[in-house]
Amino acid sequence: MTDETTISEKIMLLKGIELFESLSVGELAAIASVVEEIDYPVGEIIIKEGSAGDTLYLMIEGEVSVIKDWGEPNEVEIDRMTDGEYFGEMALFEDMVRSVSIRTEKPSAFMVLHKQEFKELVREYPQIALEICKVLSGRIRKLHQKIEARDFNKEDVS
Repeated sequence: MTDETTISEKIMLLKGIELFESLSVGELAAIASVVEEIDYPVGEIIIKEGSAGDTLYLMIEGEVSVIKDWGEPNEVEIDRMTDGEYFGEMALFEDMVRSVSIRTEKPSAFMVLHKQEFKELVREYPQIALEICKVLSGRIRKLHQKIEARDFNKEDVS
């Protein structure tokens, strides 16, 4: 991305990210006005497991791997993310350390939203937090379904 990305272009990019797809244009414009644009080269560790975090990353282009126990002998890649996906959202709501590491696998461009700007946005546009909570709740529900299906399959094998 370039420094010349307009608010309108940012709104369109934000609208393409599941976390924000149900927000109004006004709410998207408010977010677009405070996000920061950052580019990372291949092989960059963006988030390190165990570190403090206060930033949500919105992937505009590129690819990242989600890694548990990065740099350890038992390191494992648990996911890959590409354009339109996001990570770091828990840092907006809680003061906990990062639960995984994130490494770029291709040159990647992001819009980032910091916790302080998020808090200010939510004061003026509380619907933003409600919509994000709906999406995150859906993610948790899908995880529970995966776990239940896995447990069910284990019972079948016994």
